[in-house]
Amino acid sequence: MNEMPPPPIPPHQEDARTQAVITIGHFLEGLGEPGWRGVVLRWLAQFDGLEAYLYPEDDPVLAVRDLLARYVEILEPVDPARLAADLSALPFCRFRAKRGGEKWEPLVESFSAFCRGATVEVWESEHPYPRREVLQIGLLTQFCAAQMRERRG
Repeated sequence: MNEMPPPPIPPHQEDARTQAVITIGHFLEGLGEPGWRGVVLRWLAQFDGLEAYLYPEDDPVLAVRDLLARYVEILEPVDPARLAADLSALPFCRFRAKRGGEKWEPLVESFSAFCRGATVEVWESEHPYPRREVLQIGLLTQFCAAQMRERRG
């Protein structure tokens, strides 16, 4: 558990995160799934700031980039249900936070908004929160909505 404000992340990790956001878009484009780009980036925005509390290998942006790199390596088409399942299984989905008696709700409020400059307690739980199925359904719903908007033009 971390009850002190986190130190700033090192500049090399910040640079890696910036490049990873660009790479995520390129990977999704290359996989023929550009419709996922906005969904994934909005979802990652909910975890923005959490990286300061995590080991670099658990950084949400880098973890998503690495997941998509594995998809690109095997040159397999992206099945939306599988991608949503794989995203919801990433380690950063298990991290929880609280401030005083208030717990962070990742689907409702971004981590950075929840912190509001205050000291928060962060810990890793055994299971994702919200439950993995809820995360998957939320991602798939956002993807379907994005597809509908794209088709309407």
